Amino acid sequence: MPVCLKDFTPQQAEIFLESLAFMLQQDKNAPIEKTQFIKIQAIKLQHPLKGLKFKTDKCATEIAVLLNKIDNIVIKRYILLQMIMLTISAHELQDKEVDVIYDIGTKAGISIDKIDDFFLWAAKGVEWQIEGMKIVEEDL
Repeated sequence: MPVCLKDFTPQQAEIFLESLAFMLQQDKNAPIEKTQFIKIQAIKLQHPLKGLKFKTDKCATEIAVLLNKIDNIVIKRYILLQMIMLTISAHELQDKEVDVIYDIGTKAGISIDKIDDFFLWAAKGVEWQIEGMKIVEEDL
């Protein structure tokens, strides 16, 4: 069954947005695409944009603890996948971000193999987007 953000409980929605805010602040020079990514997720959650946080005082371990409050493994995995999507939304990925995601994911009970799968899937998506732009811009 696909994940529908409108069906998230208020607690799951808060954990999701807190996790994204945490990942946003891992990039000290975060481009606007990353902030926009969080706004889009908040809109999908039907969360008001007024007061939306882009920073958190939580550390990686605390984010993992929050994720562990979610019993549904599909939602937990979805949140981790979206954390990865946020990190690559500007087609950049820093080693520090990768390390943090593996740390959070494994502490939240997600296997390294599954996290590997997420990163491979995300890399294919970025590759696909870049190839699409090359096709659009070629022969101009």
